[in-house]
Amino acid sequence: MREHARTCAGLLAVGCQLVINLFTGLIFYDRMRTKKEWGDRQVSEIKGNLQLMKEINSAVILNELHRRGTLSRAELKTITRLSATTVSSLVEELIAARMVVEVGERPSAGAGRRGIALRINGAGGYVAGLSLSGEGLRYAIMDMHGKLIASYETTNLGSGNEEIAARICEAMLDCSEKAAELKAGELKGIGVSVPGIIDEADETLVYSVHLNLKELRLKSLLEQRYPGIPVRILNDSNAAAFAEHYAGVGRGRNHLLYLLIGGGVGSGLILHGRIFAGFKGGAGEIGHIPVLRNGKLCSCGQRGCLETELSSSAILESSRQEARKLGRPIPNSAEEAVARYEAGEGSGEFRELFERSAALIAQLIATAVNFVSPEVVVLDGWMRSSQLILRRVSEELERIPFAVPVSTERLLVSKYGDSGPLYGAATFILKQLFKAPSLG
Repeated sequence: MREHARTCAGLLAVGCQLVINLFTGLIFYDRMRTKKEWGDRQVSEIKGNLQLMKEINSAVILNELHRRGTLSRAELKTITRLSATTVSSLVEELIAARMVVEVGERPSAGAGRRGIALRINGAGGYVAGLSLSGEGLRYAIMDMHGKLIASYETTNLGSGNEEIAARICEAMLDCSEKAAELKAGELKGIGVSVPGIIDEADETLVYSVHLNLKELRLKSLLEQRYPGIPVRILNDSNAAAFAEHYAGVGRGRNHLLYLLIGGGVGSGLILHGRIFAGFKGGAGEIGHIPVLRNGKLCSCGQRGCLETELSSSAILESSRQEARKLGRPIPNSAEEAVARYEAGEGSGEFRELFERSAALIAQLIATAVNFVSPEVVVLDGWMRSSQLILRRVSEELERIPFAVPVSTERLLVSKYGDSGPLYGAATFILKQLFKAPSLG
């Protein structure tokens, strides 16, 4: 009996040991497998991080070349604080990708040998800019230096979401065909300017009074048609403001107010070097600020808005009424009325109309300047070519008290005029392509 008990105890001990060994082995295997998976994941993450760092460093190099024009490898090393090996390797890859080119020797700052100058390859592709307005659709092809290669326009824009979306797609198709004929390279980005409110969250066109558009998802439409191509949608006044900030009269100014008084009345604002669109893209809609309690009915449904007093159609209507009263030729445009006012040196035709308009423009500038205090105010619209009206505006401004006076040096006239929204849309997407990455 005792022998049998000892045998059973021995078998039980062996069994227990086998179970312990089995579980120990399973735990060890599981740990090893977990360790391997963790190691694989770490390797994968390291590879991913290395690729990310490479992309970031390439973007930094492109951004510096875009900002400064030409630089040598040694200068890039100093500016970016990357190693000489990293700069050299990335530059070679960018040259192979036709994004950067060598353009001769770069003068040396010291006694050392001259470096090879590098710059963005202007022929390395193109961006498409499109601008919608009440007059139609304009579109352009721009190279990677921001040089306009070709521009086109159509007055057959249509009305409503479906028709206008179709016209935009047709214009992009035409851009692609024209770019191929001009050997402009590959499409790198699409920028579109539209009169209306753009929701910055997804760049949906929320509403456009002038084009009868609501909830038009232009960005997603173009992204579906051109997968992998960056697309940006901008309000037209913001696009024009960016154009002046990027390469116009406001170049180098980080705080700029752009005022458009044309087919509509609107504004664009650059703060700290960036477009300020406000909550849900509603900033800058100054054209619908009521200034006359019982004034003319505006397209927005209110009465006495700034647009009913200052827009080109309002100026044309008022000048025609005055011409009829005086039995004089009826002007065909606001610009013609301005020219006739200029010809009379301010004392003849339409004097009262344009003096009242100059006072309103000055009051608008004063209100905006006291509110946001920009470095410069850029004026655009039907008055931009009239020195007489601009002088009247300046005289009116001198009568208005400011915390920071609006001197003649701060009041500028737009460089681009009607082309501002188109140029701004194209250059904005171009700048995005070369933007320094944000790690925040």
